[in-house]
Amino acid sequence: MSTQPRDLTERSLQFSRDLLLFIEREQERRVFPPRLLDQLMRAGTSIGAQNAEADSAISRKHLLSLRARALQEATETQYWLKVLASADRSDSAESIQKLTGQASELVAILTTCVKRLRGQ
Repeated sequence: MSTQPRDLTERSLQFSRDLLLFIEREQERRVFPPRLLDQLMRAGTSIGAQNAEADSAISRKHLLSLRARALQEATETQYWLKVLASADRSDSAESIQKLTGQASELVAILTTCVKRLRGQ
C-alpha cells in the first residue's frame, strides 16, 4: 500500500488523478449515467482546485473560505460515491471503496483545518 502525501494540495491532486482514471474506465463501461459521473468529476476535482488556490490565500479569512469550500466539495464527492456504491455494480465496488476512503480522509483533514481556522 502506498503512503499518502502529507501535503494537502498534493494529496488532493492524487485523489483527482485516481478519480479521473476511475471515471474514464466507467465511461468506457457505460454502466453509470454520464451525468452522474460528470457530477462526481466536478466535485472531486474541485477539492484540489480549492486547496491549490488556498496555498496562495491573501488572508486568513480567504484561506478559511477556500478550505471550507474544499470541505463542501469533498462532502459532495462522498455523496456521489455513495450513490454509485448503492447501484451495486460489483465490477466497480473495490474502486469506489478506495475512492470513498480517500474522500473520507480529505473530509477529516479539511474539517480539522476549518475548525482550527475558525478558532474552535
